[in-house]
Amino acid sequence: MPTIKIKSSDPATQGPFVIIEKGDFNPDFHELYDDGSDQGMGDVERAPTMAELLAARDQLIARERQLADLEQSLTEQARANEVEAQRLADERSAAEKAKTASDAADKATKKAADKAAADANKS
Repeated sequence: MPTIKIKSSDPATQGPFVIIEKGDFNPDFHELYDDGSDQGMGDVERAPTMAELLAARDQLIARERQLADLEQSLTEQARANEVEAQRLADERSAAEKAKTASDAADKATKKAADKAAADANKS
């Protein structure tokens, strides 16, 4: 686990700094030793400050709101799409029924015309 240096609470007994795990760092209680510079430890990552943590939290809350708004918008669009799909299905069904009725009427008209022509040829 990564470690960081913090100023010791008792330099007389602990020395100028103490090494702790990065996950244990609490900016309310700890202060980075020498702003996290090398001090013979190699690269030391600086733990975020309280202000940085609060800013990150605020960004996450804002993003959560955006995602909730987007989810609501997508849900509404999905409902509208379902309504439109049903309308188009109903329209298609009505058009198919109208075509079937038109075909039946054309067939009946042709049959009547053929019968009239046959009757005219008999006379």
